Amino acid sequence: MVGVPGRSKGCKTCRRRKKGCDLQQPTCGNCIRGGLLCEGYARQWTFVANEPVTRGDATAVVAKRSTAKSPFSFLPDPLSRTAFEIQSVSAFFDLYFPANELLLPESATVALNFSNWITVVQRLDLEDAALKPALLAFCLARIGVGHNDQALSEQAIKLYGTALKEMNLALCNGSRIHTDETLAAGKLMAHYEMFHGPTTPKLKTRGSNWKAHTEGVIKLIQVRGPLGFDSENARLLFTDSRLSAIITAITSRKPNFLATTPWQTLPYESRPKDVSDELHDIMAALPVLLEEWDLIQACQDESVAQQRLLRLLQRCRAADRSLRRWFAALSSQLPSPLPSIIRTPTEQQNTPERDCFSFEVSDHMLAITLALFWSTCVLLHGLIIMTFTSIRSPGLSDMPKKLPEHVDPHGYATSISRSIGYFIRPEMGIWGVQLIGFPLGVSWMYFMSSEDANVDEERQRLGANIEAMSRTGLSLGTFLTSLQAATVTGSDHAISDDPWRARSRLWFRGNPRS
Repeated sequence: MVGVPGRSKGCKTCRRRKKGCDLQQPTCGNCIRGGLLCEGYARQWTFVANEPVTRGDATAVVAKRSTAKSPFSFLPDPLSRTAFEIQSVSAFFDLYFPANELLLPESATVALNFSNWITVVQRLDLEDAALKPALLAFCLARIGVGHNDQALSEQAIKLYGTALKEMNLALCNGSRIHTDETLAAGKLMAHYEMFHGPTTPKLKTRGSNWKAHTEGVIKLIQVRGPLGFDSENARLLFTDSRLSAIITAITSRKPNFLATTPWQTLPYESRPKDVSDELHDIMAALPVLLEEWDLIQACQDESVAQQRLLRLLQRCRAADRSLRRWFAALSSQLPSPLPSIIRTPTEQQNTPERDCFSFEVSDHMLAITLALFWSTCVLLHGLIIMTFTSIRSPGLSDMPKKLPEHVDPHGYATSISRSIGYFIRPEMGIWGVQLIGFPLGVSWMYFMSSEDANVDEERQRLGANIEAMSRTGLSLGTFLTSLQAATVTGSDHAISDDPWRARSRLWFRGNPRS
C-alpha cells in the first residue's frame, strides 16, 4: 500500500525538525530565519506495502493514510519513496512485456534490430528529471486502470504533468535536448497518450496529443542529426523512433526527412542494415507516393494528370518489386519458407479471440515484421489499384494491360486480422498491443473502406479483438478512433452517419478525379 504519511501541512524541513511551520509560500519563514534550505510542501507517496508487486500481476492500493505496520516504516521518506519507485518501475517492465526473456538475442529466429527500445530505458539514467516522471506516470496509470484505483490514476496524471514541464525545460537546454533520456521520455509520453490519454467529448484530443509527442520525438531525432546515434542505446532508440516517425508520415500522407538519402545511409555507416531496416526504407517511400496521389487529384489539367498517374504507377510498381525482393531475402534467412499471406484460418481459429498465425512463429520480432510487411502491402497495393484504374489512356507507353495476381490488398489485410490474437496474448503484455496498433489500424480502415460484401467476417474478427483488448484496460480501439479523427478531415455530413467508414474511405481513396 502507498499513502501520504502524516497530516501536517508544513514544509518538509519543518516536519523533519518537528517544528511549527508558518506555511509561508514559496519558502516558509522558519527556514528563512534559520538560514535553512526549505524543501517545500509537495507530499510524496511512501511505500508501506503489505502485499508485494508480483510478476505479471502487479498490485497496489492507494490510501490517504494507513496505520498498518510496514516493513519500510523505519526508513526516512526518501528511502521509503525510492523503494516504491523501484517497485513501480519493476511493475512497469513486467506489465510492458511479461515474457521479457523472449527479447533476448538467442530467442530470435533472424537478426532484427527494432522494437526493443524499452530494454534501453532500463540502462538509462532513471533519475533524469523528464524520464523519471514519464516512466512512473505510465506505470502508475497502468496499475491504476488494471485495479480500478482512482488515486493511483490521479497520481499518474500529476506525474505526467511534471514530465511535460521537465520536457519543456529539456527542449530549452542545449545539452539535454541531445540525450537518450530526453528521447526516451518523449516516447514514453506518447505511449501514455496512446493507452491512458484523456477521454473527452472532443474525440480527436487523444490522437492529437499522441501526434504532438511523436512529432516532438521526430524533431529530437532531426536535431541530433543522422550521425548522432553511434552508441548502442542511441542506435536502438533511433531504430524504433524511426519506425514511429515513418508511421506518422504514412498516417498524415506527408513525407519527412527520414525518406532522404542521408538518413537512410549515414546512421548505418558503423553497422550493416538488417532486414527490418530495409523494410523501414520501403515504408518510408509510402508517404511520398501517397502525397503524389493526393496532388494528382488536385490537378486541373487532365492530360498532365494522366501522365503523372502513369509515372506514379511506375514508381509504385518499383516499390512493389523492392518489397517482393525484401520478402524473398527474409524467407531465405529462415529454416523454412514463410507464406506471404495467411489464406485460411487454422482449426484453432474458432473465435476471433483465439486467432493466431496459421503457421508457427515463436519469434515475436519476426511476427511484427511480417505484420508490418502485410500493412505495407495493403497500402501499396491499394494505391496501385487506384492508380491503375484511374488511367484512362490505355495506349500510353509502358502501361501494363493488367496487374499481377499478387497485388491483393484484401489478402494482406485478412492476414493482419487473423494474426491479431497472437499479439494480444497475456504473455505479450502492453508491448504486443503497442506493436500491433499500426497493422490493426491499417486492416480495420481497409475493411471499413471496402465495398466488398464479403468483408463482414473480418470486420467482426477485428471488432472482437479490439473488444478483448478493452476488457484488459488497453483501449486501443478508442485511441485509433481518436487518431483517425485527428488525422482525417472531411465535411461534417460526410462523417456523421458512420464516422469510421467515412473517414476510412477518405483516407484510402481521397477524392478520386471525376
